[in-house]
Amino acid sequence: MKRILALQLAFDLMIFDIHKDNYDPIKEIESFWNEYALETTSANILQLLSTYLDVGLEENKPLKDAVIQEFATALYRVLIAYCVANYRHIDLRKMQLSAEAKARIGKELELSKKVAEFFGRLFE
Repeated sequence: MKRILALQLAFDLMIFDIHKDNYDPIKEIESFWNEYALETTSANILQLLSTYLDVGLEENKPLKDAVIQEFATALYRVLIAYCVANYRHIDLRKMQLSAEAKARIGKELELSKKVAEFFGRLFE
């Protein structure tokens, strides 16, 4: 129970970061996408859902718990950052993602486009 309360407190405190003078939502967004690929984001969200639905595998659970907790924290931070960026009308084109993140995102989007087009043709 202490772990859950500590996690809840950590999540509650994250929202206060936006009121610091040096808070930059663009940096938070850049940090998230430089760290997590779309594929990783999808896999981690599915892991969160499977844990919630109690159908997740129990093997390597402590390792998965730590990775998922880190991801959930990063995801919450980036959602806050997007919210703040929208509220403050910040131009997201200012983001400077790493070359690796840009290449990774480009490949993932191109692959998903091909898959969508393939299935689109099947259902025409």
